[in-house]
Formats: sequence, C-alpha cells, structure tokens
Amino acid sequence: ATGLTVRKGEVLSFNTTGEVQLSGDAGDIAAPAGSKGGTRAAAGPLPNALAGALVGRIGNGQPFAIGNQTTVPMPESGQLFLGINDDKLDDNQGEFRVDVQRTRSRR
Repeated sequence: ATGLTVRKGEVLSFNTTGEVQLSGDAGDIAAPAGSKGGTRAAAGPLPNALAGALVGRIGNGQPFAIGNQTTVPMPESGQLFLGINDDKLDDNQGEFRVDVQRTRSRR
C-alpha cells in the first residue's frame, strides 16, 4: 500500500530505482521495466509483461503496468498499491524504491 488515494484519470509521476532478484539464480534480475533476461511470469499478475516489472493496482481492481514509465494515468479511483510482476514472491530479494508524485493539473 502506498497510502495514496487516487482518482480515475489522474496522472501520477513515478521515479523508480533498484533491482530485484526473482529467484535463487543470481542472474535472474529485474529492473523496474522487468526481467533483464526477458523472462515472463506466466502466472504473475500480468502474464504478458516481463517478470519482475513494477505493477500497480487500485483497490481490488485489475493490475496495470508501470515498469519504467515516468507518468501513468490512473485507471480507477481508490487506494494505490504497488508490487512486482512475479508468480512466486517468497524467493525474491532486493527492492524497488519508488517516488510517486501527483502531476499538476493544466486546467
């Protein structure tokens, strides 16, 4: 949980750093965009996205890709959660550090 409540269509800015090791294999590393080796997590929240990519979810809604994007429009209203696109989390190590900012409205 990020502690942020967002509105549908609101655009957030993400600045993400760090790496996550996705398994016991020291070479199985993901950056915020996903697996550096190009693997996918077929049973992960987003089966067609790279394993380990940064993903978001609003409340109990559908997960959505964030990856290494700098701005993302929110697909729903509610509490924002962040995680990684992986089907087995108990063997992961490392972390992503994510700075989330609300962008200013241009109205």
